[in-house]
This record gives sequence, structure tokens and C-alpha cells, in this order.
Amino acid sequence: MNVSLGNGWIKRLEKRIEGFDMEVGILEDKPRREPIEAGLHQTPNLGSYAGGPVRKLAGVSSKTNAEVFIENQERLGIDLLREPFKDPTTELQRFTTAFLQSAIGKSNLKRVENLLQAIVRNPILELKYGNNKPTTADNKGFDRNLIDTAQMFKAIKAKVTRV
Repeated sequence: MNVSLGNGWIKRLEKRIEGFDMEVGILEDKPRREPIEAGLHQTPNLGSYAGGPVRKLAGVSSKTNAEVFIENQERLGIDLLREPFKDPTTELQRFTTAFLQSAIGKSNLKRVENLLQAIVRNPILELKYGNNKPTTADNKGFDRNLIDTAQMFKAIKAKVTRV
């Protein structure tokens, strides 16, 4: 059986798909706070975020989240915003499905935003970019590469709007 969807239908769908603006990254940059440093032979002062440990915050501001994000990309030699889109992950498939449903009016934009954000955040949680050096892990008190106080991780947001 052959099904033919005329050019008019395809053009309407293209217009709907092109009618969205999507952003993912550090969309609202803020100064970050330094972690509370543990002294030599002291237990680090840890909290918890996203299923794992993070260092608690001190009151001193330093660099912004965007600056730390860029430094991490340079250190790793990886574009942390584009790399996750190279592999057809489950999150990417869910995002695509939700986005197409949204384009035809059957899904809400908040779900699309959450899935877009997950595409960038999940590889960090899954340690896809490797582990910390042993000295870094010892200093932090745990081994979660790209997560120290979770400020940069939390700052990774997605925004999807209809234009």
C-alpha cells in the first residue's frame, strides 16, 4: 500500500517545526560560590544532589558558571553542548518524539524543555566524559567529573518557545 501526503501537508509541517526557538546551556549566568575546603586529613563537608555527593558552598564568590563551563570544555577538549546530540540516545529519541508531538499540538513545551535539558545533563551524571584525576577526587571527597558543588550543573537549562 502506498500512502502519499501531498506537498501542502509537508509544507505545513515544516512551518510548524520551524516555528520554534530552542536554547540549551548556561542561559542565566550567575557568580558562583567556592566550595567549603576541608583541611588535610579532614572529611569534606558534603551534601547531595542528583543522586550523588556534592561539596557544600562557602560564602565567597569567584568565577561565573559560564566561565567554569567554558574552562571545563577546554580542559576536556569536548563541546559539552553539541557532543550529546551526536549519539542517538534514549533521551534524544524521547525529545524528538515530544518535539514533533508539540509541533502538531499534542505535547506541552515544558516536557520538550526537560528532555532537551536531559540530553546535555545526563552524560555528565553518567560520567560519559571520564572520571576525575585521583588528586581531584581526593580533594573533593568523591569522583564525579564536572560536578563539584553542582552550581554549573544546575545552571544548564533549556528554553523552548514558539516564534
